[in-house]
Amino acid sequence: MIKSHLYVKFADAPVFERPEESPVPKQRLSRGNWVGVIERVGDWVKVVGVYFTGWVKAEQLESRPPLDLHIEQSETQSIQYINTVG
Repeated sequence: MIKSHLYVKFADAPVFERPEESPVPKQRLSRGNWVGVIERVGDWVKVVGVYFTGWVKAEQLESRPPLDLHIEQSETQSIQYINTVG
């Protein structure tokens, strides 16, 4: 069950299989991507996205006011969630 919603704060945030850094992340997330929070362990957050589940360092994530988000999409780019505040 998703406990809360967060967004990727920095470009190229690595997603790992376990709550520990490894040489090769299983995936990387773009700045502004939405993630659902499943669990927290220390400095790590287990997240779920549309096509993945994995662990991200908490410092890579941020919360955003829901009314300040907009969706942007083009033919050459996937959906991005844009924070219009700052």
